[in-house]
Amino acid sequence: MNRIHFDRLPRLGALLRSHFLSGLLVVTPFGVVLWIAFAALKALWGLRELVPQAWRPETWLPDPRVAFLLDLAIALGFVVVLALAISLFGWISKQLLGQKLLDFVAENVIQRIPVLRSVYGALEQLLHTLAQGGGQQFRRVVYVEYPRKGVWALAFVTGPAHAPGLPDCHLNVYVPTTPNPTSGFHLIVAEAEVVPSELSVEEAFRTILSLGIAQSHVGPSRRMTPHPEKAT
Repeated sequence: MNRIHFDRLPRLGALLRSHFLSGLLVVTPFGVVLWIAFAALKALWGLRELVPQAWRPETWLPDPRVAFLLDLAIALGFVVVLALAISLFGWISKQLLGQKLLDFVAENVIQRIPVLRSVYGALEQLLHTLAQGGGQQFRRVVYVEYPRKGVWALAFVTGPAHAPGLPDCHLNVYVPTTPNPTSGFHLIVAEAEVVPSELSVEEAFRTILSLGIAQSHVGPSRRMTPHPEKAT
């Protein structure tokens, strides 16, 4: 008869206390990826609802497996048609006639709607900036003293700051919140007040999402040091 080893129960409790959070940090990204994939597949499968009931394969096909495969092919077809339509619209927008048509709609329709014109203008400027820079504006990670002196935060440099009355050598930086980096604060900081982190964007996001637990192991050359001007 097997005996129950009660002396192992404290070890199990210690295992849960010591490694549960680490395991959660490992499992959570996989769960998020699976959730996004499931949501994408669900949205893709929902495209079949655009087909009238009388035209759906399960209505006139006796074999449900063949009907399922045909439904899947129709959903994929919708995705291909949508991608082609967006690409065609992008091509038209680059032509002279397409540019004039978009300018006419923006100036005579969108600009006359108070709230919509502000949102449209901000999104248009953001997308044009990302397109012209090839997505390179968001690849420099620095440390800034925020929200007060002596407290450091990770920030992403989005580009140089140019504004009336603003001195030269200032940067636009984005300070994300944790654990949700999609919200944060836009700051204009003097370039002499930031400290290069030598972290990649992926490493910075990993640190923010994990509340600093999954911080990269850095050597002495990558440790944060004050700016030379500030040390004097």
